[in-house]
Amino acid sequence: MKNSAESRGVRWDSHVQELEATPELLKIQAALENPSVKYPDYYLKPFHAYTTGNLEWLAAYEVEPATYAMGIRTFKAHPDWSAEKCFVVMRESITDAMKAYMKQHNLAEPKTLVDMGCSTLVDMGCSTLVDMGCSVGMSTQWMAQAWPSAAAVTGLDLSTYMLAVAEWNRRQLSKPNRQGIQARIFPDGSRLAPITYVHGVAENSPFADASVDLCAFNFVTHECPQHAMEDFCREAARIVKPGGLLTFVDNNPKSKTIQNLPPAIFTLMKSTEPWSDEYYAFDLEAAMRKEGFQEVVTVEADHRHRVVMGYKPAAN
Repeated sequence: MKNSAESRGVRWDSHVQELEATPELLKIQAALENPSVKYPDYYLKPFHAYTTGNLEWLAAYEVEPATYAMGIRTFKAHPDWSAEKCFVVMRESITDAMKAYMKQHNLAEPKTLVDMGCSTLVDMGCSTLVDMGCSVGMSTQWMAQAWPSAAAVTGLDLSTYMLAVAEWNRRQLSKPNRQGIQARIFPDGSRLAPITYVHGVAENSPFADASVDLCAFNFVTHECPQHAMEDFCREAARIVKPGGLLTFVDNNPKSKTIQNLPPAIFTLMKSTEPWSDEYYAFDLEAAMRKEGFQEVVTVEADHRHRVVMGYKPAAN
């Protein structure tokens, strides 16, 4: 994975070394940590070939180049595409699917804080767009650009290591010479909705009832057991506003590409993902419908990934 990424110009080792030499990350991590957070047992297992899973610095340092590698793998039929283009095309297909669904069902765009009548995100427990399991914030920043009217965007994650890198990346957006992915995605200085990162548990989030217009889980569910996915849907039903959208982005169990992987490769993939079998056997659409979400559909974002969406109906 690393070799294929670096062969396409991805700065893997140098990116890790840059973050390793950033002492501010420790201060950011300490400032973001919520000591009352209790980690679910499933989150404490090794995965992604890291002994402590997401609870270590190397895991956080390598997210960005590994995400590039995922894009390259997805669009390997286009060897002339840069890693950046692969990532952009992958993310655009995801947000385009969400926007098309919202338009089809006449769902409102995520609103501003003024529209919601909230003064501050943290004090009021309000957000208009939430990225659950945000990791180092790549999906959060992308969505903040896709919906700039969402003046309150929150990335929530269990790993303070991931959140520290996410916040560091957010601060670097104002620096024109930044060489990371964020600067390359937004070279035109286009507006991003303000982002706040929060240390918390997705199935027991700090957000107020009916306070969220768009709740997204980006590449989270394949890392979780079925009971956690059920809890995600239940918590989303609590925090999403009537007329709001719940969406899950992840590997597509019905993808012919995934189904046709050589057994050795599929076994290798599952060896770093302890809950893969539970994910591929789980009926996510049914879980969403059980919690009251309507018009639940699955859209293929590309030949490997899906976007599962449903909206919360207005109260009678």
